[in-house]
Amino acid sequence: MAGLEEFLAGLEGRLNIHTVQQILRVNNLLSARSWSELHMIIKGAVAKNPLILEKLKDALQMQQICDLKAVSYFLVAPAHADNILKSVRSVEVVPSPMSAAFPLVVSADILEKDDGALKIVKVFSDDNGAGLILSRVRRFTLSNDILRDNFSQELRDQFPQAEKIIEVKAYDRQTFDVVYFNRVKSIIELRADMTRDTGMPQTSGQLKKSVDDLKFFSQKLLATFSNGFVLGPPINLLPVAKGLYTDMSGAIKRIGFATETESVKRETMKAGVDLRSELFHKTGAQAIDHKMSIFEVAIQWHRMDIDKVDSKPELHIPGSYRDYVQIGARTDYAIVKGMRTYDDSNFVLNKIMSYKP
Repeated sequence: MAGLEEFLAGLEGRLNIHTVQQILRVNNLLSARSWSELHMIIKGAVAKNPLILEKLKDALQMQQICDLKAVSYFLVAPAHADNILKSVRSVEVVPSPMSAAFPLVVSADILEKDDGALKIVKVFSDDNGAGLILSRVRRFTLSNDILRDNFSQELRDQFPQAEKIIEVKAYDRQTFDVVYFNRVKSIIELRADMTRDTGMPQTSGQLKKSVDDLKFFSQKLLATFSNGFVLGPPINLLPVAKGLYTDMSGAIKRIGFATETESVKRETMKAGVDLRSELFHKTGAQAIDHKMSIFEVAIQWHRMDIDKVDSKPELHIPGSYRDYVQIGARTDYAIVKGMRTYDDSNFVLNKIMSYKP
């Protein structure tokens, strides 16, 4: 059961609990509200039906490939498309502890020996293209302010004049980035991993490093796939935000905008409620005749209501007013959540392209 314990820990560390609950319900199994109860249910279910474990593994792999990523989109010229697709599909993965463990993370002692360089650990294909999964160790730091009122006596004695001490902690985490080529749309998606630990999302600076490192790696790799290929700037997603706000097939969860009177506002809504239907927002939007300069938006689609697919993909185009008013303002990546299938990624891409100027 030790292997199963390790797998369940991996599930809990990476997979949304609602996804696991849904898998159990589909297989006519009891569900639960806590991970500890789910662990017990899964152990009993797997003992009776090993296929349950395979379905959970597939869900975990899908999460590592598609979900909780900061995604940048790059157009590929037709002359390079076939070369890139063929090369991606034919990549040979160099055996390593990380490739052997995928979709699980490696043990702490193996992670400690990792050099921090991105390494290809798996090749995958779907109906629209093919991709590569990259993994490595990342060191993250968290800063925590300790005010004098919370000092231990030892700290008070050691720093008698200090009003505040900044505590910096370091965490090593294994990340999973993705290079994916959608051949149908002729677009490369660079999906930078967002997760590192439960309840500790990456800061904007840490996320920018993830995005930049992945782009640098991909530039060099893709140039070897097709002679003369250059990975240019990604699609600017800032102009897409306004179109998404008008998409009535989804529910707006967050918005950041400025009015013609130079008022800057941010609004968020709890899960399941469309911000546009909320009275305060609706009244205010009508009062300014919907003349809003939108620099940030998050939208969730219930695909069951759209195309009978049981998933709720979410797209968040982040932004700030300070960046929005800069000359040549752009947003180079979007954050995706709730991606249950390869097709969810394609669904979101189709939405982006439909609102791209």
